[in-house]
Amino acid sequence: MKRTTEAIRTPDARLPIKRSRTSDLDGTQETNGHTEVKKDTPLTCQLCSQPYTDPRMLSCLHCFCRECLHREVGRQCSSQDNRGEGSQHSEQEGSQRGFNCPTCQRSVTIPVGGVKDIPQDLHLGNEVTIAQYQSKVASKDVVPCDVCIDSTSSGPAVGFCCSCHHFLCQQCCEYHKRARNFHQHDVIALGEAVPKERLSAVKPTCALHNKEFLFYCETCSCLICHDCTTTDHKDHKQNTKLASIASLCKDNISNLIDSAFEIMSQLHGAVDCNIRELNGVDENEETISQNIKQTFVLFHKMLDDRMNKVLRELHDIALSKKTALTLQKEQFETLNGDIFRCADVAQTVVEKYTDCEVIALKQLPYAELQDSVSKAQRVSLKPCECSDIANATFQINHYENILPQICRITYVCPEKSTWKPISLSAKQGLPYVFIVEAKDSYGNTYEYDDAQLMVKLIPRKARISKYTVTVLGDRLKWKKGTYSISLTPKASGSHCLSITINGQHVQQSFHELCIEERKEI
Repeated sequence: MKRTTEAIRTPDARLPIKRSRTSDLDGTQETNGHTEVKKDTPLTCQLCSQPYTDPRMLSCLHCFCRECLHREVGRQCSSQDNRGEGSQHSEQEGSQRGFNCPTCQRSVTIPVGGVKDIPQDLHLGNEVTIAQYQSKVASKDVVPCDVCIDSTSSGPAVGFCCSCHHFLCQQCCEYHKRARNFHQHDVIALGEAVPKERLSAVKPTCALHNKEFLFYCETCSCLICHDCTTTDHKDHKQNTKLASIASLCKDNISNLIDSAFEIMSQLHGAVDCNIRELNGVDENEETISQNIKQTFVLFHKMLDDRMNKVLRELHDIALSKKTALTLQKEQFETLNGDIFRCADVAQTVVEKYTDCEVIALKQLPYAELQDSVSKAQRVSLKPCECSDIANATFQINHYENILPQICRITYVCPEKSTWKPISLSAKQGLPYVFIVEAKDSYGNTYEYDDAQLMVKLIPRKARISKYTVTVLGDRLKWKKGTYSISLTPKASGSHCLSITINGQHVQQSFHELCIEERKEI
């Protein structure tokens, strides 16, 4: 199956970068000392499963409530020391020991001041607040008026101001419409679904004084309100140009995003190249697999043919042996019959014939018996020696040893390949000759010419644009896995000889080679 890549963002197709912020937790669980978190859902802390409260962003870009982080840092410190409740440990202790993000388990550093000094995600907090306003406006629950001092006498809220984010009773709604400072505010009736676009952004406020951020403390690198300038940050360097500072930050981020898109484009190309290689491996595996199957089908046919031939040879040998043994047996039986017959007649002559009758036969029984015995004595009584098939065996050890040699997968292996010099020394302006022996994965000579050999002679102190000498063309000769290479150094001094096959160094490559200066005679 072909592998493909999903399209990634490029500088020409910029899309908003969205962070995964939250989870659909029903609760968190501890497993093997880690806090287990679930999948993300909008605006919900992964630790407490509630809308974010004072969200803080870790260096790994995951956000959690400030109090949740405080408890988690203490819990991890307690787990490390096995000393009881995490609440006994300080945030500073967590910063000294390190802290693992509950989402990605990446080790992050807690500032020296503790969790309170972790950067606030004010935008995320604003998103949570707006979402809460939207939910509260759309619900049919009774909501008190935010403007009236005594909300019980004025009645429940009937409207909501999308500009100042106040719930208003009937009287306050009418005043809002008449007052010079509020007549342009967007007031809607409760119970309606309010789109996010109609709600103005919630202005972030100082956690200590609950006042709007108006200054930037360059000494502490943080936002501060007016009261902060007279208390904790009184003698610090302050800046009121928040827009210019934010613009500078955005410019830096935009420039970095441009670099990121370039890297993403390069990574995309690398992924494509990697996938092409993977597809090539798959295709090559399929091709080799088919070749192996076809080869073994051919081997099977060859073995069947060889088996039939060997069986025929065996049958012919056995038939020849049996024919010879049968003829020999018949010869033995004939001789035995002749001797038995002659001996029987001679025995009768001896026992029953009279003297005259014996003499009258003129020694004929004796002569015939003697002739039969003589014939039998001249015949070898051992079985005929065609080939000793009765004791024959089928030898397969030879095939067991040779099969692994003819049936194996091999490829060029740079790590096992070697090189050795032919020239005794290297001199400036004179050919320096050496050979490279390509080896396969079994350490045997790789006899195919598909290996890509690259040789470079690199002076240690020369400029990059001048120091590379690539050996190609008529200076490289190949013969059955052995490369004969000749190169002529242009300069004397210390050099590095780099020899690679398919981009990987052979044994003892990047060898230091001292080029002797050629002396004119």
